[in-house]
Amino acid sequence: MSPKPPLGSSYRPDIDGLRSIAVLLVLVFHFNLVGIGKAGFIGVDVFFVISGFLISSLIWSQLEKGRFALSTFYLRRFRRLAPAFICVQLLLLACAYFLFLPNDVADLIKQTVFAQTYLINFYLWKSVNYFGLQAENISLLHCWSLAVEEQFYLTYPLLLIGVHRYARRYFPVFLVAIAAASFALNVALVGKHAGAAFYLLPARAWELALGALLSFAQEWFRRHEWPRHVAALLGTAAIAAGVALYTPLVAFPGYFALYPTLGAAALILAGTGTGSWLSPILSCRPMVYIGRVSYSLYLIHWPVRILIESSIPEYTVGWRWFSFLVSLAMTSVLFHLVEDPVRKGTVFASGRRFVAAYAVGVTAVMVVAFSAYRTGGWRFRFPAEAVHMADYEKDQNEAGRHCEYAGAAWEKQLPTCRLGAPNAKPEWFLLGDSHAWALAPAFSQFLDSRNQGGQTIFIHACMPVLGLGNDQCKAFASNTIGHIIRDPEISTVVLASIWRQEFEGDFLVGPGNIPFKGDERAVVFKQQFAETVRRLADAGKRVIVWEAIPTAKQSVPKALAWGRISHRSIDIATTHRDHEQLFRFLSEAILEARPMIWATVSPAAAMCQSGGCVLEDNGIPLYFDNNHPSLSGSPYFARILSSQLGGRLDAPR
Repeated sequence: MSPKPPLGSSYRPDIDGLRSIAVLLVLVFHFNLVGIGKAGFIGVDVFFVISGFLISSLIWSQLEKGRFALSTFYLRRFRRLAPAFICVQLLLLACAYFLFLPNDVADLIKQTVFAQTYLINFYLWKSVNYFGLQAENISLLHCWSLAVEEQFYLTYPLLLIGVHRYARRYFPVFLVAIAAASFALNVALVGKHAGAAFYLLPARAWELALGALLSFAQEWFRRHEWPRHVAALLGTAAIAAGVALYTPLVAFPGYFALYPTLGAAALILAGTGTGSWLSPILSCRPMVYIGRVSYSLYLIHWPVRILIESSIPEYTVGWRWFSFLVSLAMTSVLFHLVEDPVRKGTVFASGRRFVAAYAVGVTAVMVVAFSAYRTGGWRFRFPAEAVHMADYEKDQNEAGRHCEYAGAAWEKQLPTCRLGAPNAKPEWFLLGDSHAWALAPAFSQFLDSRNQGGQTIFIHACMPVLGLGNDQCKAFASNTIGHIIRDPEISTVVLASIWRQEFEGDFLVGPGNIPFKGDERAVVFKQQFAETVRRLADAGKRVIVWEAIPTAKQSVPKALAWGRISHRSIDIATTHRDHEQLFRFLSEAILEARPMIWATVSPAAAMCQSGGCVLEDNGIPLYFDNNHPSLSGSPYFARILSSQLGGRLDAPR
């Protein structure tokens, strides 16, 4: 017996209202508008459930009636998705011509090609942590979810055709199997392969399959009123809980993604039949309108943020709200002039005309991208001096990347992670986050000048302090410090870090994965910092602390390049006072642990002597972004090491 076919795809305004909630969650998160929006990315999970529900209902209903045609389905999908997407890409490329430096254009071109082929989720999986700081500079970051949906749209209809033809009665079983397998894969990957779990369709298909399964439950909900009211309450609570309970400790998607997905599923079921108490709210005109334009709004909002943020000295709260309002205004234009007319067939009415127009649009995007590629990011736009300055963003310690902590096998990396004189014993050990990696060439030059040797290991975004951060950070600190304590050849350990990563969120993760907020963070940091230094000192190691480096408000190479283009100075340097205020917690921790610390190195003392902190040395940017030392700046930082450590090292013991 065949399962009862899902109901058709008759229009439901409450689903547009649910779309509006989803897209507004994303915007609040991406624009960082309010403090409770840290988990706004779960709006994408709500979108996935909606897509699975609507597409599955539509296709199966048409298959049952013998009216489904792949060509018609794909044509409708591309009518819906492609025109607005092409317009946004062309607009972004046009703005990039005037606002982006060549290296940024080159990065945008890669993203453009992958996005246009709906493969950008693979590119981001390999290169970008969605929750990392580098994600904020990726112009088409948000397109990963569009790629996942498009991959679903391209493959799922083929699977449904096969199931309908050969196993109709097992359609629900088929969906349950997909959902179960995909969810299990998501849970299995989210720990050690979080990028794959986040970005790739196999680990996300369960969310779409969950939406598809709703087709078989909606008839029962249509006939019973009280379950719809309960579903509305539970669905609202689940989505709200997803927003309220998320912390950076959560492995996402994982089990946590059940909050937004089950919440969305419940709200879809609550809206069947005559609806629930929530339906009038979701169906009100403002909510429905935002839901109708949600695709255009999702497309345009992130490029708006990128373009505005790259054009101003500091992206303040006022600028964030301005970006939000600009996104809404541009969305209205994009929807009414492009997306809606093409989707309805008012423009390019025939399939042939649309396909021809689509081909022209894609060709235009690729031609512009190719022109940028062939000219190195349109380098001809700017003076050679400015382009040369901008190129310092690539001035990084590439040779040292292989020294990033590799888990259980990390000690095997040490023989190739040497510092200083090649034949000298590795008596020094440089340990820390990405700042240790960036500073390694400076330490190597310093040690080489003294005919001494050392080794280094680093890990991104983890302080070299015992018991702080996520599980990976804790394992890194415990394993490396344990090795240093046990190795009698190591006499001096340098702890180097930006020292602030655990203070940039709402809380500091301490021992036992306990989150500490407010003033408690500094207290816990002092305790764990002192414990780290004590263990090293008790083992007879000389502990040197590289203090926090002064950070700039923007990328230093970019600011210096734009200064040369505009023939004016761009003030992005921090002041010594602001730097001291920002890192007071570190100064207090060092003061308390001072008896156990052999020496400290203060880059701020050398760089901020005139009040403002220097950003370049003899025309060379000291940072390749706004805080990491550049490779070419290594001699400058080596001189700081010599001036602040040389005397103590040369003194008789």
